[in-house]
Amino acid sequence: MTHSLVIGGGAYGVTCARYALGLGHRCVIVDPDPACRAAGIFGTGGAGAEVEVIAGGIAEALALILSSGPDHIFPTAPVHICAALVAEGTGMAATDIAPLFARIPPDLIVSSGTGSVVVSYNRDGQCLPSCAAPPVCPVTGRHRDVPLFRVLREALPGAAILESVQCAPGIGALSGPEVIGLLERAAHAEQIIVGTACRCHGVVTAMGRKKDADQSILDTV
Repeated sequence: MTHSLVIGGGAYGVTCARYALGLGHRCVIVDPDPACRAAGIFGTGGAGAEVEVIAGGIAEALALILSSGPDHIFPTAPVHICAALVAEGTGMAATDIAPLFARIPPDLIVSSGTGSVVVSYNRDGQCLPSCAAPPVCPVTGRHRDVPLFRVLREALPGAAILESVQCAPGIGALSGPEVIGLLERAAHAEQIIVGTACRCHGVVTAMGRKKDADQSILDTV
């Protein structure tokens, strides 16, 4: 049976879980709040149940990814999930983002924070709910001949840019095997640029290993 992991048990997480269940997937939902919306709707379930809701954060999500190898990962929490997984698994932390500004086209940059740059084809407008991401943006009228994840891969050729695949309007998922591949690559790197992007939006995080970081837990799996 296909296995999906949903990180975040809020309204969007519930939507993604319902989508996965509709395809016949077994679904595990992870959220720090044991009384999250998903738990109220699906119950907590249990090992082997069609839906299982687990109280936990990034550490628990990482453990599930490494132990069960989900086919699909729906990142619904309001953080850069891939960067958070790398940080949890390797002890890396956000580093200088100046190299990102030098490479990413400036007309795509929305904002920046600690180690991360948020990018979008619709930089100044508000996206339509459940947009199907057509070739021409319905808000800006801009033609998107090249999907944003590919733009980032070309701008940052040494980075690990994962595609968030649009499964349905408003629903995106990462490939589980690609996330595991990212974690394996990060486990043996001193520095890494991690990005997640769909056709329209994305986030890129520059990361480096702390001098006093413990051995990567990925080395012990």
